[in-house]
Amino acid sequence: MAELTQRRHDPRHKMFGPVALSFGGIAARAHFLDLSCTGALAHCETPPEAGTFLTVEALGQAASGRVMWAKGKRFGIQFSQPLTPTVMTVWIEGH
Repeated sequence: MAELTQRRHDPRHKMFGPVALSFGGIAARAHFLDLSCTGALAHCETPPEAGTFLTVEALGQAASGRVMWAKGKRFGIQFSQPLTPTVMTVWIEGH
């Protein structure tokens, strides 16, 4: 994980926001623990495995991405496209 930390260039925002995940025909609830425009740290009771492609939805905004790692109930998502400033604001501020 140290190499992941070294590659981060975008500011990360601490948060605790509920999101809906969908992957492989499965729907799950999760929470973002931190968020940047390129990725997120998330928590889920049954997280998807590393390599899983998924869609994240919250507050009328959606993004797709891939699970880069999973350990315990936490996992890291890399978004397919950087989040727009609007999506970042909505997800961080919760409205």
